[in-house]
Amino acid sequence: MNNNICISAYGAVTPLGHTLDEISHHLQHGISGIRAIKKFDTSTYHTKWAGVPHLGNDNIHWPKASKRASRPGELLYADVATEQLLSQYNPLANYDPSRIGCIIGVDEPSIDPERCVELTNMVGSDDINNREKVVAKATEYFRVSEMIDLDVSSVIRTIQRRIPFTGYTRCHVGLCSASLQALGMARQAILDGKADAMIVGGVSAKITPFNLAQLEAVGAVCVDPLLAGTERSRPFDIRRSGFMPAEGSVLFILEKEAVVNARNGNNLCRIMGYGASLAAQHIVAPHTEGREMRLCMERAMKEADLPLDQYSFINAHGTSTKLNDLHETTVLREIFGEGNVPPVTSTKSMHGHLIAAAGAMEVLGVIASFRDDFIPAVTNLEQQDPAIKVPVVAKTQYTKSKNVLKNSFGMGGLAASLVLQNPAMLG
Repeated sequence: MNNNICISAYGAVTPLGHTLDEISHHLQHGISGIRAIKKFDTSTYHTKWAGVPHLGNDNIHWPKASKRASRPGELLYADVATEQLLSQYNPLANYDPSRIGCIIGVDEPSIDPERCVELTNMVGSDDINNREKVVAKATEYFRVSEMIDLDVSSVIRTIQRRIPFTGYTRCHVGLCSASLQALGMARQAILDGKADAMIVGGVSAKITPFNLAQLEAVGAVCVDPLLAGTERSRPFDIRRSGFMPAEGSVLFILEKEAVVNARNGNNLCRIMGYGASLAAQHIVAPHTEGREMRLCMERAMKEADLPLDQYSFINAHGTSTKLNDLHETTVLREIFGEGNVPPVTSTKSMHGHLIAAAGAMEVLGVIASFRDDFIPAVTNLEQQDPAIKVPVVAKTQYTKSKNVLKNSFGMGGLAASLVLQNPAMLG
């Protein structure tokens, strides 16, 4: 009986759609999920586009039509993704609730800015610095449920309402690498005997007035006025100047492959290796020597124990920032050797950067590649940066893939890599 851990189901709310068919179609044909932000007025922002799922644009708004507090976007996305997950498979059909766990990469839910303004107006300018009066007004104004919803664990509770598991559970707030680390940790939890099945993935809803202003202020997002919104995410291109923010939710069920095969379940993808690292040299920029990137890749590849020539392609973090793309591809050359790096792609060029849900989104993209036998191209790659000396996929390649190295790197130096394997290719 093998101990391989596999992904057996998914639920998704993404800029490229909710289903694997939709996501695969977008990725194969280079169709962007970047669209105009309708959640709030962007007239004072340089960034007016983002990878916002239609669900978010249609249901989350500032200002609101009523005084009632709106549900945080993270909870909306988590709830719908869980519903999608259950439409494929309910782990309670085969496992005791105590043997089902959950690890979710999540961004801290964003408070509704209007609520803060309304509270400030209620307190009044004369009493705004009077702590007792502010607390008294806040207690009167905010419902307890609103405050609870602002805790990261609210996403776990949202999932648990639909799937009442009671096993090993935690949240991971590792920013851009959060959901990929969650996948690695969930796999390890099953291997360690802490659980028989794990609900795992990422949830993010950071396209908010405050967060967008922050991203523009620190120069993290592309604001090139000569580029249309769909053209601004351009990993590895010489003109890249920042990432395109995005949001959504992708959840998976992880189980032992032998158990899935025994019940004739869906074996979407094997997770063969996991590596994580930290190099807190800078709050935003990667380590100048790419140490965290090298360590997590090497650790994942060592655990997978596959020859270097068995990797079909690299699904890079590929944020479209100057430093990430350069450092990541430099480390890939060091690991694989000059002239031996497999094809490199980044699907952020089509769906943007989902922050805490980014890794899970891109793993789902790899699953689409496995199922439909293609390697997605990097869109907007008009002129590859001469310093990027790896084979970047400029046109969709229709070919079968066996093994893929997937990277996710976060601000503060958090880094993670997974080795993913196509079960259809290896028996």
